[in-house]
Amino acid sequence: MRKILTWALWIFLILAVIAVGYYAWRYLSGGSEPPLGEQVILVCNTECAERGQCGTAQGEQEAPVVLGGKDAPVVEPERHDVFFIAGTSVEIKGSMEATLLDSNGREFQHTFSRVQFVNPIGDIAETGWVAEWCIERP
Repeated sequence: MRKILTWALWIFLILAVIAVGYYAWRYLSGGSEPPLGEQVILVCNTECAERGQCGTAQGEQEAPVVLGGKDAPVVEPERHDVFFIAGTSVEIKGSMEATLLDSNGREFQHTFSRVQFVNPIGDIAETGWVAEWCIERP
């Protein structure tokens, strides 16, 4: 009986080490996901604009903006419901891969990041999902 218990404990220990190793490799390796809390700049570059993720804010002055989705990633122009002034520094709060279709109908994966802007005074905060095309890392 003691021998069976010893073998069972060794097997459990080996499986636990494998599980921890897999967890570390899968979630802590960094991969291509942006790290949470990273400060990035939103830009309306050529790649972002060509994919319909840029716009212009109307007001006292026209300003280029990066378009996004408040609750989920958005790429369709009619569905954008949040924007950020281009050149704004934001913090990454989350990221996800989404399946998109190119102009030929082929599927591809693209990363979207949930970003948060807080004005310098700290009284206005805006959060939304923006495409990785529109993010620049300093």
